[in-house]
Amino acid sequence: MMLEPIAGVFQDRVANLEVEVRLISLEDGEELRRSVLRPGEKNWRFPFSPTSDFFHMGAFYANRLVSVVSFLIESSDNAFVGRGESWRLRGMATKPEMQNRGVGGQLLEQGFAEVNRRKGASVWCYARTSAARFYQDHGFQPYGEIFDIPGAGLHALHIKQLEPIALSDKVCPKSRSA
Repeated sequence: MMLEPIAGVFQDRVANLEVEVRLISLEDGEELRRSVLRPGEKNWRFPFSPTSDFFHMGAFYANRLVSVVSFLIESSDNAFVGRGESWRLRGMATKPEMQNRGVGGQLLEQGFAEVNRRKGASVWCYARTSAARFYQDHGFQPYGEIFDIPGAGLHALHIKQLEPIALSDKVCPKSRSA
């Protein structure tokens, strides 16, 4: 199921790829997440059952889903002080052949814009240590100790404070949760 585009087409700064970022359903990103996040686990499903506002986004190259991410309102064990709610980033996955080409960064930035539009103050995630530099390059700060998630590897908490947007700024049209 495909929903309306929310961000249009963006030029990749590194490889000049045309990437379309839009809202998707959880099911749309299921296979990509499994193949990237848990390769070799045929029956693994992304554990996602929010009790709050949420959305899923995908980046498309040549009409193929190449990167996916989900956001939901969720507090962390660490309290964040801000003007609005804390949103958790979950299940970010980019096809290996599209990594290091700016695709995931474009997806993240559009996700931040949508969280901001929904009055979010911060975004946090448990990032794999192998992806720490990627998250730090997009404004996240590491916090606390490194820990192991069985089956997924070493992770650390990363936090990004969002910049407030003016009410007159049009980030993306009103959308519904996918």
